[in-house]
Amino acid sequence: MRCAFESGDKLAKLSVMIEKVLSGQLKPLNDLSTRRTTQASRTRVFHVPPRVLIDNNASTTHTVIEVSGRDRPGLLYDLTRALSNLTLQISSAKVSTFGEKAIDVFYVKDVFGLKVTHEGKLAKIKERLLSALDDPTGDAPPPATVKRTRTKLAGT
Repeated sequence: MRCAFESGDKLAKLSVMIEKVLSGQLKPLNDLSTRRTTQASRTRVFHVPPRVLIDNNASTTHTVIEVSGRDRPGLLYDLTRALSNLTLQISSAKVSTFGEKAIDVFYVKDVFGLKVTHEGKLAKIKERLLSALDDPTGDAPPPATVKRTRTKLAGT
């Protein structure tokens, strides 16, 4: 079996990073935002259309979600954060990268441990994942309509 971290020092560094995240000493979103600004310019030249496919027939016990789009630092974090924020349980994931294209498949269940079948919830999943694919800050909800009011300053 081949390990992604073949040298012991890399594995030790990963272990320290995980401990820092779990203890709250390190905020992944902040760290990823600084990485994105330095690495994103290289991959911007490639256009990979974002796509989300949801299938309730591929598995007897899970809703299967295939997400594909342009790979970038933090993409997997943004996708899993979006799924978690929708109260979905990720049972397993198959993560693949082909050059600039990422194709990730998630096996998920709802909060009750069942397949997701409600059409409104399925639409929300697709919307949030497409947003996570496009938005470097992750699970950004659609912008709310803000009513602007003018206030008159005294003396004007």
